[in-house]
Amino acid sequence: MTVGYGDRAESLPVSVHGAVTNVSAARGKKRPLYVLPNGDGLGYGIFVLDDDTRRYLAAHIEDIPDALSRGSAWVDLWENVLDAPRTGSEFLNLAARALPKERDEQNTQLILSYVPRAFWLLLPPKDRIARAPALEATLREGIAQARTASQRSAWFNTFRDVVLTADGLAWLERVWRRQQKIDGLTFAETDEITMALELAVREVPGWQQILATQRDRTQNPDRKSEFEFVMPALSADSAVREQAFERFRKIENRHREPWVRESLHYLNHPLREEHALRFVTPSLELLPEIQRTSDIFFPQIWTVAALEGHRSPAAAQAVRDFLARHPGLPERLRWTVLSSADNLFRVAR
Repeated sequence: MTVGYGDRAESLPVSVHGAVTNVSAARGKKRPLYVLPNGDGLGYGIFVLDDDTRRYLAAHIEDIPDALSRGSAWVDLWENVLDAPRTGSEFLNLAARALPKERDEQNTQLILSYVPRAFWLLLPPKDRIARAPALEATLREGIAQARTASQRSAWFNTFRDVVLTADGLAWLERVWRRQQKIDGLTFAETDEITMALELAVREVPGWQQILATQRDRTQNPDRKSEFEFVMPALSADSAVREQAFERFRKIENRHREPWVRESLHYLNHPLREEHALRFVTPSLELLPEIQRTSDIFFPQIWTVAALEGHRSPAAAQAVRDFLARHPGLPERLRWTVLSSADNLFRVAR
């Protein structure tokens, strides 16, 4: 357990043997400003933060002097935010304030990894639109100020994953068209493919031509084949997307599992959430067959891709209804569904 005093943080040994544990090593010490039950980052689980600690982290998390304790604080804070998703907007405010001050590269990448999840999972659509201009400006500034290529790439990838404004999308499109250079950052073919997919799912003007151009531009034959496989999932036509899902019912269309995952991800993208609700139950119904016919890890990958773009109570209820209708579902698959739906359940609640 880590206790913090502003200019320093102290680690105290704790051995938990019951519902209540008295931390003898803390006896006689000054009252700390914050307490991190998982200060060394080695624990696994949800460590519920006390109210004083939550308030301190919200105002001063970037002031924690030790990089490891600071990173652990971000992990614990994120888990606590998921249990109270109405604070998603506050979390993004905190990230925007703290990121420019963070000097540890691993912590920077950690915080940036939370930003798209908070943006898509914890904010309703109207709030995303309201926050987008300021968030994109912060990320563009981070790209410009990053000290290393890996940091610059992390900032850019986060921008690419959340961009919504017309100006931001126009800038991203210029980068994809190779008309806009970013100092110190070069893009591989895989980067340009992802940019094309993200532009298309947002239905920017000319999105069909962007996909066609990227398909023709892609040199690697395997990547080109994968891109062509995923393209129908990007269509603005809901009937085409429904056909893209229906092909998964045939085993021969599920052999390339990474291709299937990518396609299912875009079919269930948060921007398509309302229409994609119809895919939730059929995706779960296919799980027993997928378990029989695929790699041991693919049922989890499939279920995460099917659920990660959803945040509605209707989607959560669809999962619960599926489990109720299948009491004999193998325990391993039941665990797969429950773990994959954890964030959905928490946000919907």
